[in-house]
Amino acid sequence: MNVIPLSSFHAEVIAHIHKDAFDEHWSTDEFSNLITLPATFGFLYQTDGQPLGFILCQGDALEAEIITIATHLNARRQGVGRQLIKTAFDESIRLYLEVAQDNSVARQFYRNMGFLQVGLRKKYYKRNGKASVDALVLSLSATDK
Repeated sequence: MNVIPLSSFHAEVIAHIHKDAFDEHWSTDEFSNLITLPATFGFLYQTDGQPLGFILCQGDALEAEIITIATHLNARRQGVGRQLIKTAFDESIRLYLEVAQDNSVARQFYRNMGFLQVGLRKKYYKRNGKASVDALVLSLSATDK
């Protein structure tokens, strides 16, 4: 296992992982642009040179938002996401994220990690091109652990 900092060099790889993980996915160019924004950081998880997942965040040492996190389909439920969140947590003492209210698997994963709900965004996620699913705003801080 190897977790390395993301760079724009990884944009194509993470775009591919993201496309397999989400209905609404981002292009290589979008990832390349996101990675180079100020205060953006992220990590790529790989084993034997094979990329298995990534996390992309924006923020600072006090708080950061997880913009997106994805794990390769063949590597799910193997600790990849957990390790990526732990690595991001080393960079910032409070993490935030949004998760679709209808994504029970992800919600359970974040609950098991110690995330707590701190807000709600009505009709935040699109389904079939329409904003229709609420997002739960979750937070994890050193005091929550």
